[in-house]
Amino acid sequence: MEYFQIMLLASIVFLSLIIISEIFAPNLTTEAFSNMPTTTFWSSFAAPRSDIDKYQENANFIRDPRYFNDYADVSRLGTPYDFCRMVAPSDDLTNLFFACALAGTENLTSTSFRTPGVKDGFRISYDDYMRDINGDGRADYCRILKWSDNTYQPVCSYAGDMGFDSKERIDAKPPDEIKTLLSFYESCVMWFRFKGDMLDIIDKTKASVAGDIRIDETPRTSKADGVRFNGVDQYLRLTDSTDFSIGTKVPLRSTKTWMCWVYFDAFTNNAKIFDFGNGAGMDNVFLGIVGMGDTNAQLSDANKAQPCQENQESTVPKRPSGAQPVEEMSPQDLMTTTDANINEYTSLSYVTPQDYAPAPVLSLTPPEGAFTVVTTATLIYEVWDKQDRKMSIKLPTVIPLQQWTHITITTKGTDPFRPDINIYINGNFTLQKKTGWLPATSKMNNCYLGKSNWADVTSTYENKDQLFKGRLFDFRAYKKEVSAEMIKESVKWGKEKLGIK
Repeated sequence: MEYFQIMLLASIVFLSLIIISEIFAPNLTTEAFSNMPTTTFWSSFAAPRSDIDKYQENANFIRDPRYFNDYADVSRLGTPYDFCRMVAPSDDLTNLFFACALAGTENLTSTSFRTPGVKDGFRISYDDYMRDINGDGRADYCRILKWSDNTYQPVCSYAGDMGFDSKERIDAKPPDEIKTLLSFYESCVMWFRFKGDMLDIIDKTKASVAGDIRIDETPRTSKADGVRFNGVDQYLRLTDSTDFSIGTKVPLRSTKTWMCWVYFDAFTNNAKIFDFGNGAGMDNVFLGIVGMGDTNAQLSDANKAQPCQENQESTVPKRPSGAQPVEEMSPQDLMTTTDANINEYTSLSYVTPQDYAPAPVLSLTPPEGAFTVVTTATLIYEVWDKQDRKMSIKLPTVIPLQQWTHITITTKGTDPFRPDINIYINGNFTLQKKTGWLPATSKMNNCYLGKSNWADVTSTYENKDQLFKGRLFDFRAYKKEVSAEMIKESVKWGKEKLGIK
């Protein structure tokens, strides 16, 4: 009898130790298979929620897949069996809240364990994640938000016994991918990701739509596709005030960096990726392409012009070509020292005409191999001060047809007025323009994506600028110069979102 009492007591002690270990160290007791999900003693009594998962939702709620949408552990099972996501009541789609369908509660309420709704003041962000930040065994809900000091921080809501609380706390050790995103937010004044919406996530500017541009706001995959322009009647006009200008919240004069991904479906004439200005040739700062892509003649001219890139603002050609600077002379000196001296004029008694061969007949058929298919375009970036073109930078062949290309234009140095300008293509340093120019004015009335301020201007010699035909993704502007490392991280992040290997 004493033997059985001892065995019973030992069993009770053993079970008590297991219970205590699961409460205070839930991952101590696990299955011995490294390639299987972590399981615990308590998780054996529950199962992952299956009626609510990545593809199924309660009929009374609408899920927003642009936010966290996966399994996590908020029940302290030691295993991510609770399915968490962002939803809104089907009769009030603007009142989003974050909720978890708890494991082991099949076909019961899937929204009891939740945060407050946005109408109750709960703040949300696409850059969200779940992590146990206080070590209590529950995954807390976190997202990047603007903090009280106007910086962006990883802000979390604790998971408790009944749901998430409403108090905001900073995560002191966010995941590496969140640290990278935080570096993207620093000093950013405009950020249109064009992934799931056409909103500025910095919330300083808004995009007005022309030509019924649409973007998929309920993407089924995490892959981005950007916003598409048809090249016929579609473009976006950016504003930060009621008079449809930019300059109230975003002083353009202090903008030092432009960054975007661009994809050309076709090279339309002088297409602009963006053009901010006060009209055609008035305070413009724009990025686009030259003509309709690189023809053989343009490539030849570009190769010849490469050595002149650094001094392109000078109108004086190199010797011996063209007019050169000369010593100033009075009209009297010119009369006595040059052929203008009429006192020594000699009259010719007759002129013998020369015989010339007949002019050759021009062939309208181009020689074989004279033309090639246009597959690249010359990138052009210009800055105007009123009607004076201050800077024009051209990079031949850097824009391929029907391929995503990442472009960064940023300053270098501390000069507040004329810093050097660096250009990076796909994260690689491509060109530096010494003593460049920043935008000339802080306020501009016509700020377009996909449209030129010259779109309605024609001349005898040139067709008018056409609308951009292609896609745009991750358009940003910064009030500081950005580092080469940050540019490479942006390219890496963009490739992951676009599915580029």
